[in-house]
Amino acid sequence: MLWSEVRELYPSQFVYLEDLQSHIEDGKLYVDEVAIIRPLIDSHEALQALKAAKANKFIYHTSNEKIVMDVVMKPMVRGIRS
Repeated sequence: MLWSEVRELYPSQFVYLEDLQSHIEDGKLYVDEVAIIRPLIDSHEALQALKAAKANKFIYHTSNEKIVMDVVMKPMVRGIRS
C-alpha cells in the first residue's frame, strides 16, 4: 500500500507499519510501500508498539507527507583478547 493511501485511511494518527519496499538515498531511508499492521489509538500505545517493533516494522504518524528516516550505521565492535 502506498503511504498516501495510508494517510487517507488514518488521518492524524500513529500507525504500526511494515516496510515492503524502500530505498536509501544520501544517508536517508525512503519507504515507498508499506503494509499496515494496525492503527494506534494514542502516543502511549505507539510507544508500546515501538518497544516491540523488530526488523522492518516501525511506527509513523500520518501527519508526515513522506516516510523518510535517517540511516544510522552501528559501529563495528571488536572483542578484547587477552
